[in-house]
Amino acid sequence: MKDAWTKFLCRFIGWDYNLLKECSVASKKALHRYAGAVMLLMMIWAYIGYGMADRYFKIETTAAKIGVAVIFMLVIWMIERQIILIVGKNKWVSSSRFILAMIMACLGATIIDQTILAKDIDAQKMYEIEHDTDSILEYRRPILEAQQRRFLAEIDSLEKQANILTEDINKQPNVYTWARSAIGVDSVGKPVYATNQTPMPNPKIQDRERINARIDKIQKELDDGGNRLQALRDTVSKEARENFGLLRELKITLSDKVIFSGWQSELFYILIFGFFLIIECLVVFGKVFSHKCDYEIIVEHQQERRIRQIESILPLDK
Repeated sequence: MKDAWTKFLCRFIGWDYNLLKECSVASKKALHRYAGAVMLLMMIWAYIGYGMADRYFKIETTAAKIGVAVIFMLVIWMIERQIILIVGKNKWVSSSRFILAMIMACLGATIIDQTILAKDIDAQKMYEIEHDTDSILEYRRPILEAQQRRFLAEIDSLEKQANILTEDINKQPNVYTWARSAIGVDSVGKPVYATNQTPMPNPKIQDRERINARIDKIQKELDDGGNRLQALRDTVSKEARENFGLLRELKITLSDKVIFSGWQSELFYILIFGFFLIIECLVVFGKVFSHKCDYEIIVEHQQERRIRQIESILPLDK
């Protein structure tokens, strides 16, 4: 069981198990030290990835959030293996990893602070959303109110026309048409015509019906506009909340209202930042500043011996 665990750790950080078996206990401890540091980083960044998926990426399903956390873990695992698997001490790689550690520490500390200080951030965020809502309302409300006024003016005009038509219809509900038809001939053979009067509804009734239909349609739009005007604040507030992006939330987090609101919060952020920076640099410090274990010495010796063999063969090929 112990050998299986050691084999897993070797594969995890990229060491050769068969070579490690010939090494001392110090090499096995170095193996556990490297593996523990990488696992610790992977767990922390899995939590950060899950939190970013939930807070910033707006992912709803738990499975997708876990998928993002796994991706973050794999990225950290591959980055740390780049340091562990270096043969010898490469100052350029170590320096770049230290710079990357600074960046990751800033990101990690900020995201963790957003989780811990979520209530303070949300309170300031609501203030920003209310401010955005008021600004958008100042722009949208006059547009709806102007549209309502146009509807009212059109209704007044149509009602006046309808009243005039109603008066004309009341005075003359029917109109008459005259038709002349031949009923015979006179004594000299000329046709004799008769004129008939036929009553029919006043055509203005149809005009009034069209105007009333138009009034009903405008009145419905007017009522809908009134409802939209009443619900406008809720709609605008919802839009402002949905459009509140990552950069604005980071700005709130790093503003003088949250982290830099006093020396207590600043000290807390510095401690969180320092904590993450030390954790991010565990592998780098272990690789650069600690004494080499016999496993690493054997790997370097094998590399140097192989290089000498190649260099001794190459001149014979010329």
